Amino acid sequence: MICEQCKIAITEGDEVTFRGRIICEDCYVESIEPPRTCDVAAVYSAKQARKAAGQEGTDGLTDLQKDIYNYIKTEGPVTREQIMERFQLTGPHLERNFTVLRHCELARGFRENGKVLITIWQDGGPGEMNIGE
Repeated sequence: MICEQCKIAITEGDEVTFRGRIICEDCYVESIEPPRTCDVAAVYSAKQARKAAGQEGTDGLTDLQKDIYNYIKTEGPVTREQIMERFQLTGPHLERNFTVLRHCELARGFRENGKVLITIWQDGGPGEMNIGE
């Protein structure tokens, strides 16, 4: 069985019928609660969890997330389409993985000449505020 949204194979019994479509659990969760890249609470939680676990840089990321980060670092700034093509990802799968990178403050998006680009996170970049200094 194939998910009607992301086109990935679904194990028998793991399918979900949502709004008349048969989709995988990941797409179902994403449909009812889409990832929010700019979520202050999620950023704070991710940073605290990584700090408690002693994680820095790409520690704790999946192999795909590490590959996306390294691609952005090497080739960036890049478009969403370039990342999707390079890693054969659907839009929702890219969004899910980019959200993790954004919450860990490893990658960010910005607009240039009306085009959204993705680059690595750099301290002191646009919109960065250092309070108390």
